[in-house]
Amino acid sequence: MTIRFYDLTTCTCSVTADDLVHETMAHYLSAHQVSKVDHPDVELDLCADADAVTSVRASLTNMPPDAIRRSHPEQRYLVWTTGTHHEILLPERTTDHVITTTTNRVGVTADRIRTAATIGIRIVRQLIMRGGEARDGRAVHAGAIDIDGAGVLVGGHPGAGKTSVLTRLVEDHGARSVANDRTVLAPSGDGSWMAAGVPLAWRFTPEGVDGSPRLAASVRSRRLARGHGLVDGKVELTPLEISRILDRPVIASTQVTRVVILVRSPDGAPRTPDPVFLRERLDFGEADFFAEDWLDLRSRLDAPPATERSNVHDWWAKVASAVPIKVLTWANPTELARVAAAVAGAPR
Repeated sequence: MTIRFYDLTTCTCSVTADDLVHETMAHYLSAHQVSKVDHPDVELDLCADADAVTSVRASLTNMPPDAIRRSHPEQRYLVWTTGTHHEILLPERTTDHVITTTTNRVGVTADRIRTAATIGIRIVRQLIMRGGEARDGRAVHAGAIDIDGAGVLVGGHPGAGKTSVLTRLVEDHGARSVANDRTVLAPSGDGSWMAAGVPLAWRFTPEGVDGSPRLAASVRSRRLARGHGLVDGKVELTPLEISRILDRPVIASTQVTRVVILVRSPDGAPRTPDPVFLRERLDFGEADFFAEDWLDLRSRLDAPPATERSNVHDWWAKVASAVPIKVLTWANPTELARVAAAVAGAPR
C-alpha cells in the first residue's frame, strides 16, 4: 500500500491504496496529484478484500439501517450510524464493496481492485463538489479550459456542442483542459471566480470523434480505458487519455475571465445575457443526482450551514455581475471550428 496526495482546489485529500488502484485512479486524478499535503482535509483508504466485504455485510444482516441515501440514479446506500461522524454504508443493489467513515477518514473495502478505484474516484468527485460548496460555490453544467492563463467557462444545453468546441480549443488552439462537462464555480475572495474541474469521462458521438483527426486516429488504433459505445453509442475517454491523445496537459483549476454560452440555433439568444438566462443554461437543477451529500462530507469540510450560503438567485446574480458573458450561436456542425476560434480569439 502506498499513499498519494491530491490538491483538489476546493479541499485536499490523501489516498492510501495498492499501486494498481492508484494507476486506475490516475486516469481521472493525475491533474490533482501533488508531492505532499501536510494535513489533508480527508484521508481516503482503499483496499480489495472480498472476504472482509462479506464479513461486514453478514454482521449487519439483521440490523435495520438508520438511513438510505442516493449517490447515483441507479445506486443507493443503506447507512448505519455507529457514532458521531462514524457510519457504515452498504450499496443497496450490489454486494461488491462497503464504505466506512469517521471524522476525517473514509475507508472503502471492495471485492476487487477495479471496484475500489471506481468508488475512490466517485468519492474524490464528491470532495471537490462539497469543498466547493464550503466556499459558497456550485457545480455548473459547463466545461472549462485555460488559454494562456485565462480561464474560460463553456456552457450550454445538452447538444449545444460543448465537448466538440472544448476538443477543438485544446487540439487547435493550445488550450489546457480543466473540465469537460461539470465544473465547480466558486468565488476566490478577491472578486474573481475560480473554476475547479470535476474529473469525468469525455463522451463523444461518432461524428464528434471524426471531427478531430487525432481522436479519430486514436480510437481506431488503441485500446481505451473506457471502451467504445458504452452509453447511447458514444465513445468515452478518460481525462488522461484526452491529455495523451491531444498532447496537452489537464490542469486542476483556473481563474475564470469570461463565460461563453453555446446556443445551437440563433433564435432566441438574448443580446445581453442576464442571471436568469445564465442559470437556465448552466444550472443542473434539483434533479442533479450529484447534489446529494451522501457521505456527509460538508460537515467534515467545515462547510457553513445552508442558511449562511448565498441563496440561489443572489449567487447567479453575483456571477453575472462579476464575469463577462458571451453567447455564440451556430446551426450546422461545420461551424464549430469557427465557434472554437471565436472563443480562443476573444479579448481576455
